[in-house]
Amino acid sequence: MSQIRYYDQQEELREPVVVVAFGGWNDAADSATTAIKFLVDRWSPEKIAEIDAEDFFVFTETRPTVKYVDGAQRSISWPDNQFFAHTDPELTRDVILFLGTEPQLKWKTFSEAFIEICQKFHASEVVFLGALLADVPHSLTVPITGASADNEIMERLREMEVRNSGYEGPTGMVGILHDACQRVSLSSATIWAAAPHYLAATPNIKVTSALLTYLNQFLSLGLDLHEIQSDAVRFEEQVSALVAKDPEAREYVRRLEEQVANGIEDDEDEDDDDDDEDDILLDPDRAPSSGPLPSADSLIRDVEALLREQRATGQDSDDDENKESE
Repeated sequence: MSQIRYYDQQEELREPVVVVAFGGWNDAADSATTAIKFLVDRWSPEKIAEIDAEDFFVFTETRPTVKYVDGAQRSISWPDNQFFAHTDPELTRDVILFLGTEPQLKWKTFSEAFIEICQKFHASEVVFLGALLADVPHSLTVPITGASADNEIMERLREMEVRNSGYEGPTGMVGILHDACQRVSLSSATIWAAAPHYLAATPNIKVTSALLTYLNQFLSLGLDLHEIQSDAVRFEEQVSALVAKDPEAREYVRRLEEQVANGIEDDEDEDDDDDDEDDILLDPDRAPSSGPLPSADSLIRDVEALLREQRATGQDSDDDENKESE
């Protein structure tokens, strides 16, 4: 049985660019997958293909979920790896959104299925979004790095002041598929954002906003991101308010800010023109050593409690609005 299922398309796609995010190891604080979900909600794209989960997951590790439909019938949701198509006459090419979960098994076979779908729809370019945990403070601009084997794409990234990544080490599905695209001469790029490690367990809307902002510029999508960027500012203000109340947390963040500032100064002093050895603040999958810093336990506990409370309050508000509308 084929691992790929295709759905009927309403129209032919125009040299689409594929934008990809995987839940799991490549998705710190759910930042990359939340960016794709934002675009799915914004565009309401058409599902055009999916890769079946059966051959690629250990279901005792990535379990299917059950939920009630209409309060009575139970529905099973399996790990998804789905492709959605968005067409817009105002864009020069169409967009395919991929939202998936990093598989545990048969990565080479999964890569072949992914590439087959890209080739079927005549993809012109693939952009992988990723997020990593790092020793960075929530209060500063989100660090962004990128990579591509295509010189033209790399130049586009440099024009946006996205620094090259020279990372070497363990990789995830994003790295595997980035290599697979290169092997079939399909242009591709990765865009990585760094998330503060002490906010790892919470959706970080500031990191998601940064990824969307860079993606919007990189692909000239013309998106209005004012709302999510405002949400990112509020998120930062709320976390900062918590930090200000806790002397240990405040010192922790201050030390991180100082560390990042020193790293930027060192980079400016070195004046290294070799792109392959470009010094960067961050590398995907690995954060620099921060040296002795105060414990962040209290900050983690307080921030996560705040965000859980906000989500619960937001859900209650939504329920109240729904009741009123009824």
